[in-house]
Amino acid sequence: MSFWQRVGRAGRKQHGLVIYLPLGQNPIDVYYARHNQQLLSGEVESAAFNPDYPTILGKHLECGCIESSLTLGELNTRFGKTADAVADSLLQQNKIFLSGNGQLWGRGYPHKEINIRSSTQRSISLINKHTGEILESMSLPLAHREVFPEAIYMVQDESGQLIAYRSESLNSDKGEAVLTFLGKDTDLFTEAESELDIQPLSTLAESKIIPTNIKDARVSLTLVWGEITNSVIGYRLMKRTYGMTCKNQRCANYKKPLEGKSCSLCKQTLNAAEVTKLQKEIAFSEAYVTKYQAPCVLVELNEPLQKALQITVNKYKQEIMTNNGGEIPELYQSLWSSSAEMTALHSIQHQIVKAVPMVVLSSSLDVDELAIQKESRNIGYFFDTCEGGNGAAEAIFSDLTKFAAASYALAAECDCEAGCPRCLHSTACPQHNEPLHKDVGLFLLDAISSAKQNT
Repeated sequence: MSFWQRVGRAGRKQHGLVIYLPLGQNPIDVYYARHNQQLLSGEVESAAFNPDYPTILGKHLECGCIESSLTLGELNTRFGKTADAVADSLLQQNKIFLSGNGQLWGRGYPHKEINIRSSTQRSISLINKHTGEILESMSLPLAHREVFPEAIYMVQDESGQLIAYRSESLNSDKGEAVLTFLGKDTDLFTEAESELDIQPLSTLAESKIIPTNIKDARVSLTLVWGEITNSVIGYRLMKRTYGMTCKNQRCANYKKPLEGKSCSLCKQTLNAAEVTKLQKEIAFSEAYVTKYQAPCVLVELNEPLQKALQITVNKYKQEIMTNNGGEIPELYQSLWSSSAEMTALHSIQHQIVKAVPMVVLSSSLDVDELAIQKESRNIGYFFDTCEGGNGAAEAIFSDLTKFAAASYALAAECDCEAGCPRCLHSTACPQHNEPLHKDVGLFLLDAISSAKQNT
C-alpha cells in the first residue's frame, strides 16, 4: 500500500519512472525485489483494527464527552452495547462526570494520549550527548532493554560501520536517552536480563481449531484480553574475544579458551572461535517496568502435531550428526537443548511477526510474541504492542493460514543455513533467540498453510 501511494506521486501528467531500491537487511524488501510481479499485481494489505476494544472505546467515549456532552440514552446507539460498562468505569476513575440533568461531560485534552496507529505507548529518542543529534527512536519497552543506564548500544553510521555508544541516562518522562560515544572497535557489549509475563484477563472470542496437512494434527488459537508486563531487572557486561577452544562437546573444556594446539583433556585439535566472557553482572535496585492491556492470541499444538514435529526434528538431528562427524555445530544446539514443540512454536512466531506487513497494514513492531512452558505444556502468545491493541494480533487469530503462507514465502527466500537476523532472529526477543531453527519453523508453517488443499 505504501508503494502504490508513492507511485501515485510520480509522473502524474506524463509517463513517470519509479525506482525501487530494496534494503538488503529487510526480508520484505528482498522478497519483493525477487518477486516484483507480486509487488505490482499482488493483493494489497488489509487494514486491521477493532474499535470495540475496551481501552480504545473508553478513550473515544472520553473525548466525545469533552467535545460534546452526551446523554445516557445516547451511549449504546453511538458507542455500542458495551458503552454502559465502559462509561461506568470512566465515571469511577473520575475521567468523565455526570451532571444533574443526565449529561456526561469531561475536561482536559485526553486526545493526545490516543495513538491507535502507533506500535508504542511512548517513544524514546536516543540523543548523542556531544552533538545533540537524535540517533533514532524506539518504544519504551525496547528502550528499557537496549539503553538502560550503562548499556552499550550499537548504531550504524552512513557507511554501514557499527559505532558503539554507552547510555548515560534514560528518562521516560522526557522521552529521551542520552548516549555518549564509546568507539568503533569495542569488544564489550551488554545483555539485558528481562522478564515478560502475560496474564489472560478475559476471553474475546471462541477458540478456533486450525487444521494442518498432517493427519489429526491441529493448532488451537484463543483470542484473550491480557495484561502484558515487561520487566528489565538487570544486565550482564560481556567481553567478546577470539581464541582457541575445545570443540569436543563431551569434554569438560568444551568452548573454554585454551592455550596450545590441542586440548589438555581430550587431546583433540583446538578450534578457532569467538569466546564471550562475563565481566560483571548487575541487578537493578528497581526494575524498569512497563505494563499495559491488549488483545493476545494463545497458541497451542495438539499431541499428533507434537509427535510429527518430534519425528521431523529427529531426522534433522541425525542428518546434522552424520554431516558433521558426530559433532553438533553451535547453530544447531537448540535442537538438542529444547523440545521439538517449543522450537517449532517459537520459530514460527518469529517468522510470522516478520511477515505481518505482507498481510495487514501494520508494522512488525505492532505485534510481539512469547513462547513459554506453563503447567507442563508449551504455549505461545502473539500480542499487540500498544495499550488497547491495534488489531494485528486479532488479524493473526482471524487468518493464521494466510499469515503462515506469507511467512513461509518470506523465510524460504533466505539462503542462510539455520536462521539469521533477516529471516528469523530478533534483537527484541526476551528469550535471546532461543530456541529457534528456520527449517523446523518452515515445516510447521507449510503444514498450516497447505492444509486447505490437503484436507
